[in-house]
Amino acid sequence: MSYVISGECCSDASCVAVCPMNSIHPSPGEPGFGAGVSLFVDPRTCIDCGACADICPVDAAQPADQAAPQDVQWNAAYFAEREPLEATDLDSWEPPSYQVWGDGPRRVLVVGAGPAGMYATRELLLRTTAEVTLVDRSDRVGGLVRFGVAPDHPRTKQIIDTFERIVGHSRVRWLPGTDAASMTSGYDAVIHAVGARRSRRLGIIGEEAACTAEDFVAWCNGRPGASLPVELNGPRAVVVGNGNVAIDLARILLSDEERLRSMDVTPEVRRTLAASGIKEVVLLGRRGPETAAYTETALQELLAAAGDRVELRYHARPTSWTSDGLTLDSGETIAAGNLFTAIGFEGQAIDGLPFDAERGIVPNVRGAVVGRSGHYVAGWIKRGARGGIGVNKACAQETVTTLVSSSRAAASPGS
Repeated sequence: MSYVISGECCSDASCVAVCPMNSIHPSPGEPGFGAGVSLFVDPRTCIDCGACADICPVDAAQPADQAAPQDVQWNAAYFAEREPLEATDLDSWEPPSYQVWGDGPRRVLVVGAGPAGMYATRELLLRTTAEVTLVDRSDRVGGLVRFGVAPDHPRTKQIIDTFERIVGHSRVRWLPGTDAASMTSGYDAVIHAVGARRSRRLGIIGEEAACTAEDFVAWCNGRPGASLPVELNGPRAVVVGNGNVAIDLARILLSDEERLRSMDVTPEVRRTLAASGIKEVVLLGRRGPETAAYTETALQELLAAAGDRVELRYHARPTSWTSDGLTLDSGETIAAGNLFTAIGFEGQAIDGLPFDAERGIVPNVRGAVVGRSGHYVAGWIKRGARGGIGVNKACAQETVTTLVSSSRAAASPGS
């Protein structure tokens, strides 16, 4: 489901700048921009990341299924006779504007090839003349986009094509399967974009026999070395969490044969899911529905696919998981064969950098690491494990702007 922009659009172009797929037009410099007409989202290239809705100052960007039918028609009609535009490696509604760094950085190391690292690399290429070395412990770019997005949402993964074009740029040295621990010397600046891969824990008895969302989705997506740590046992499963990832887990577990055939998964994954015997999923929120982090679009998609096979429970706090099921603090036990946890991720400390364990981030000011000159952060390790794919674009832009500004200030006489 794509996003659309309604007639309430203020045309300030904030959404154009953050869209990871170059889907919003007319952009500054194109015919029609600033002429009092709305901006529009191309439904052919939109990946449903929600970045436009997050930044829109007037709430004009919204999921198509929540918008007025006329707004959906207007968005589609605007692109009816236009070829879809590729989100090329250096796409921008602004012309490239290279900063003069003086005696500042020339070689930059970017650690992490997920969305934050890729957008940081893209911004360095677009705004500076730096030579960029990009490393990741995986042998492929994409991070959570490749291995953490539900396999029945292939449109969202289109952004990987853009990332792969970025690593092919002449000023990028791409080193896949590389541990960056011993590589941070010899560079003028280092951007750490390592994400927050560790799943949060419930802290209940028997939790080690549960399956985290990270492990489950990584197995579905075929991440190298990933395996399903539990045996799937129906007829009921409990998913603890109230975000879109929890919704994704429930939807995959309850997928019928037709939906399973449409997924980009291995035959083994497809067979295991089909044979699980899971016919019902209890979605358990520890707080009330007013704090739910899932989008209405995601919830409606799940209900449309699974209907009465999903039970939504709120204000339910688990205390233990056993073969009998999940016991709550009320004393009730929900009989189930599997427990899945989808309560978010947390960052881990990086050698040599300060770390705020409570927030799961490296302390920073607009991306500059506190107390470590020349070191910067982007993505979840910078701001905490929140925000979708598109949010990383603006996050990386801020970090690179800080890097360039700091370098220029350091190179100025009398600084």
